[in-house]
Amino acid sequence: MEPQKANRGFEPDAMYGNIYSRAQAYAVLAMMVLITVSLDLAKLPMHVMVDPIRKTLGISDVQISLALGAVGAVPFVVMSLVGGWLSDRFSRRLLMSIAIVIWTLGAMTCAFAGSFELLVAGRLLLFIGAGMKLPVVMTWINDAFPPEQRGRAVGAFFVVLGSGPSLAIMLAGTVQRLAESGAFVSLGLALGSEPWRATTFLLALPGILMVPLVFGLRDRRVQPVADCKPTAPSAQQAAEMPIKLIVTLVSAAALVALVDAASLSWMPTVFTRSFGYDVQEAGFTFGIITLIAGSAGPLLGGWVGDTLYRRHGLAGRVWLAAVSALCCVPLLAVYLVSAPAWLVVALTLNGVCTVAALSLTYVNAQALLPENRRGLGTGMISATTTIVASAGPTLVALSSQHLLSGPMALPHSIALVGAVGSVLAAFVLADCARRVGLTGVNRPFVAPHHQ
Repeated sequence: MEPQKANRGFEPDAMYGNIYSRAQAYAVLAMMVLITVSLDLAKLPMHVMVDPIRKTLGISDVQISLALGAVGAVPFVVMSLVGGWLSDRFSRRLLMSIAIVIWTLGAMTCAFAGSFELLVAGRLLLFIGAGMKLPVVMTWINDAFPPEQRGRAVGAFFVVLGSGPSLAIMLAGTVQRLAESGAFVSLGLALGSEPWRATTFLLALPGILMVPLVFGLRDRRVQPVADCKPTAPSAQQAAEMPIKLIVTLVSAAALVALVDAASLSWMPTVFTRSFGYDVQEAGFTFGIITLIAGSAGPLLGGWVGDTLYRRHGLAGRVWLAAVSALCCVPLLAVYLVSAPAWLVVALTLNGVCTVAALSLTYVNAQALLPENRRGLGTGMISATTTIVASAGPTLVALSSQHLLSGPMALPHSIALVGAVGSVLAAFVLADCARRVGLTGVNRPFVAPHHQ
């Protein structure tokens, strides 16, 4: 019995057939990680080459700031929804390959851009491709792994979401220095004499290498087994409850993302303005905090979440997300004291909690969504969290300017916005966990009975 129990995770689901083998599941996860890294390499180098690009094109700080993010917000949100809808209906191998080609062409357009307008066009293409990626990734991982192991699989993917940007920016700086030293002149690229062009072009190339590898992955959607019925509430409950629960989870994810953005966006400034760090010290501290939190949060949350799922069903994983969100309140309270050492420790733990809660919310939403709506549901979460999270930095600034005063107004404002958002997220998640526990959706996968 024990060997069967140990291998149960990669047997067909109780409700599903056509499950992926262990090797196929990990191949999907590994490829999704590599694709995400390639997107970071295409999208983020511009952040470390602002001044060279601005000088070459003769544009202002405002214009380059628009190209960095603002121009991509709308296409990213729209394509998150469109990509989710498409991923429920068409080949994910084809959709992912199209997305890679689009963002690679966008990055290469930026490399050859001779004007601000062409630079914006390239960034628009890049964000269109980027918006399509997450719904495809989440539904693919969800199908590849059995329910009781999806927390760890999604957690491993969220490690890259959290730490990938830092690593991409570090690599971009290294490639830029090599370009400035003339290391790529022999390649004969028609990119002019500006090193930033060669850096942008070369870091976009890894994406193209992913396309043939994507077509080597298994892309099969799990289908319900006809003779294996889930325990379920009444037909009316089944029609009403998942919608309400999913809306609740989307709201909770948006609140957690707002708390994370409110802290992360102002964290370096707090260290320089309130605690006297120089820019290099603040940047190093910020990098350490984000790398640790972005790695430990999803892995720890995924491991504990899967354990709770096996013992208590879906409600156990939702309760864990609620507790993780609530733990942010005392951790953010450290912003109220002038102790930078304690602040570093508290913010690292706070990052662990927020990333864990966010990754768990994605996993829980996937469990509630029907198979043919998971892509669109993931797109809705991605779009909603992007929009709501963008308000976090502004809420902190408004609080600092109009509600609080003094040299510690900024960190106190972060604590205020973060605490309110965390309490609201915890309350929403707790209510969701309670309702999940009262319905049949708490244990959606029932092992078939063998005579």
